[in-house]
Amino acid sequence: MDDKRKITIIALGVLAVCGILIILLLPSKSEFSHIDFYIFDSNDNYHYEVNERLELLVNDTTAIQGKKLLWQMGNGDTLMRSKNVVYAYKKPGKYLITLNVNDAYSISKYIKVVSGTERAAIDSVPHIYGVSEGYQGEELVFAAEGYGMDTWLWEFGESGTVDAYDQQVVYTYETPGEYTILLQTNTTKYPIKHPITILPRFEKVEEMVVVDSLTLAQDDIRKHLQAIADAKVSQRSVYYEHTNYIRNKYFCIPADQVAVVVNGEKYNDFTGYCQGLHFLESNNKKRVHIDEVHIDNIKCVSTIQVTQSYMEP
Repeated sequence: MDDKRKITIIALGVLAVCGILIILLLPSKSEFSHIDFYIFDSNDNYHYEVNERLELLVNDTTAIQGKKLLWQMGNGDTLMRSKNVVYAYKKPGKYLITLNVNDAYSISKYIKVVSGTERAAIDSVPHIYGVSEGYQGEELVFAAEGYGMDTWLWEFGESGTVDAYDQQVVYTYETPGEYTILLQTNTTKYPIKHPITILPRFEKVEEMVVVDSLTLAQDDIRKHLQAIADAKVSQRSVYYEHTNYIRNKYFCIPADQVAVVVNGEKYNDFTGYCQGLHFLESNNKKRVHIDEVHIDNIKCVSTIQVTQSYMEP
């Protein structure tokens, strides 16, 4: 073997050894692949607003101990810290927040920051919360929710005229059929519509079956929501298992169109609510207990009324 060939073999061997050492010394991407971060708004209204104090939390604080964390806020600002990550945007817009760990792993999320005017516009759109199916002679409750409303004109489609003038009303249909509820407010140019099916009056035996089935369904949903609240942030499979169960068994519309009313005052869509339940554990400040659940329709849920309380961990 000539000298030139020996030198080539030695050089290749050195390069191979160096490559192996580099691979062994560099942090593995899989080491950080479970790391995620979540964004909490200070006023807990599910909107990110200009000048609002936003808190950024990493789901696994143990995994990032001693690691280099770089937050890129999507507007040119960067933060280098692992704890007490608080930030407020000065201008509305859509921003890409990126968390970089040890220059080896990064995860990004888009966030939309709205101005006060945009927030008012979002909240000013009225919504009707109530059942989509009921029975002849049954007292049905409907509520209007929206920013800036001070007048409400309800038409339930049976009398041909305005039937009620309050934000929350109770109405009883005398005749079975398909109806469209109309709500006109001072914030809308055209009425908001809500379809409802009224079934014939049922006998007492049938009533007992319906009530028992509804109670079972509500308790079933409550148990699965509690499982989501109890799951650790890292247990993504548990989160998806229970959210998919509720969605596949009880929904006939997209999950983001199912309204969740929390303690009678906070409104959110099902997906956003379940994410909040699941990620709440990550801040270690409070735990959620699901006390009661009420649904509007056992076959096709569109509204879930949740009563919940908080417990210290």
